[in-house]
Amino acid sequence: MNALRNIVAPPLRFLHRLVTFGRTRASAFRMLLLHGIEVQEHDAFDRLVAYIVKEHGVISPAEAAEEPADQGVVRPTWCLPCLFTFDDGFASNFEIAASVLDRYGVKALFFVCPGLTELEGDVQRRAIARQMFQGRVEAEDLPPSVRLMNWDELRSLKERGHVIGCHGMRHRRLTEIDKGELIQEVDAAGDLMDTRLAQETDWYAYAFGDIRSIDRPAIEAIARRFRFCRSGIRGANGRQTNRMAFCADSLLPGAPLSYQKLLIEGAVDIMYGRRRRALETYAAKAAIT
Repeated sequence: MNALRNIVAPPLRFLHRLVTFGRTRASAFRMLLLHGIEVQEHDAFDRLVAYIVKEHGVISPAEAAEEPADQGVVRPTWCLPCLFTFDDGFASNFEIAASVLDRYGVKALFFVCPGLTELEGDVQRRAIARQMFQGRVEAEDLPPSVRLMNWDELRSLKERGHVIGCHGMRHRRLTEIDKGELIQEVDAAGDLMDTRLAQETDWYAYAFGDIRSIDRPAIEAIARRFRFCRSGIRGANGRQTNRMAFCADSLLPGAPLSYQKLLIEGAVDIMYGRRRRALETYAAKAAIT
């Protein structure tokens, strides 16, 4: 698969730039979505961060929260600054990703599930297999290194200037639970994070990130407790983006850099237009601005 991606990505990037030649956007940015970074992916992740810093530029979570990046600066649509975000809270985010980010001066958003962070050892590993991998992997088959960041590691990230957001209490699909469980997955999760990290948790990224994992009641619940919500639906963000409907580009650090460039430049955004519109509709109908 990677060999095929490496072959098709360059001509598709060229075609995308040709089609979008002359198109520009002011005050826009992209969010990048990653999960765990394996030891063998360290160098590839380093190259990705170096490329983004040099060719696109980065913004911090604080800049994304306040105003769109580079306010008033016009850029080609395929060369927008990026915000790094990480889902699930795997320990490799602390052990590998953060050390690379810190070396480049990049501040990121780390979304964690506080209810799973509270667990330890085999109990946590079984929860990871059941909740995050949806039973596709047995706990016994997970690599020994797989665990979630603990509270001390999360506090360390916070002290280094990164931002810790909420990914739900136990990584449950919000569209498949009742109102009482929704309160636990959203409100109680935020309260627990506030207590453990001595902060006001502003950011939420709903589990799984796809359009079937979110609906109007879920967005309403998130909006009552949090200031911002990030999805996993591809697309750029700008001045008009609803604060409950941020888009993000999922990346695999082990994929060829040429393929990652294709995604970061928005070459496949057109395939996600219907999902973006559905997300925006949910947010708008929930009377969120």
